[in-house]
Amino acid sequence: MSIICSYDDDRKALISPENCYEKSEFTLDACVLTFSQKTIEVLLEKGLITKLGETIIKSVALDYPMYVFKDTNIGVFKSTVGAPITSGMIEEISHVYNCNKIVMFGSCGGLDKSISPNKLIVPTHAYRDEGTSYHYMPASDYIEIKNATKVGKILSELNIDFVYGKTWTTDAFYRETQKNMNARKSEGCIAVEMEVSACQAVASFRDIEFYNFLYRADNLDSEKWDRGILGLISIDDRIKNFFVALEIAKRIICKIA
Repeated sequence: MSIICSYDDDRKALISPENCYEKSEFTLDACVLTFSQKTIEVLLEKGLITKLGETIIKSVALDYPMYVFKDTNIGVFKSTVGAPITSGMIEEISHVYNCNKIVMFGSCGGLDKSISPNKLIVPTHAYRDEGTSYHYMPASDYIEIKNATKVGKILSELNIDFVYGKTWTTDAFYRETQKNMNARKSEGCIAVEMEVSACQAVASFRDIEFYNFLYRADNLDSEKWDRGILGLISIDDRIKNFFVALEIAKRIICKIA
C-alpha cells in the first residue's frame, strides 16, 4: 500500500494528544507560530512576551514553552522546521490550550526570481510533497489554503506589499532537483517550504483556523542556488514579520478579517 492510500476517516486514532497531555489551566484566543529563535529572544529581552505557566509541550530532544504576548491572550510558540513535528504541535496546542486559531509564518525558497528577498507570499495552494497530509485528507496533488484571501485582505489593509501564489511543501530539501523545481514552477508554484500543506491538512481535519504567510529567503530560480538572505535576515525584519502575524491574530480574534 502506498502513501496515497493512507487516509482513514476514522476520527479515533491509537494515540492522540489527549493521551499525552493534560489540558492547561490557560486558554488562548489565538497562537502565533514562528520558527525563529532569534525572534523569541528579542521579544523576551524587550519584555513583550512571558512564559505561560510551566512547559507542557515537549519532545525527547527539546522542551517547547508557550509564551503569551503582553496585554493579550495570544500565544507565541516556536516550532522546529518540518511538516510532521509542526503539524503535530498544532494538534497539541489546540488540545492543551483550547486554541483553534493558528497564525504561522516563516521563510521560504523562491521559485520566481522576480520576487525580491523578504517579500511576503500568501500561499493559495500547497503541493503535497510530504507524508503527513495523506493521513489527514484523501490523496491529491494540491491542498487549498483556506484563509489565503483573509490573510491577503489584512496585508492590503496594512499597506504591505505581497503576492499570492502556490507553494511546494517538501520533506526533502536536499532533493529539490531541477526537474522537480521546473515541474512545480510550471504549475504556478512560486515558493518552496516544508510545512504548509501538512499544517493545512491537520487544521482542516481538526476544525482549526489556519492562517499563513511566507517571506522569500533563498532563491532556486537560477542557474545555481542563491542563498539570498537565508539565515541572514536582520532582526528588525524578523520582528517586523512577527508583528504582521500578531496583527493577523488580533484581527481574526475580533472577526474583522
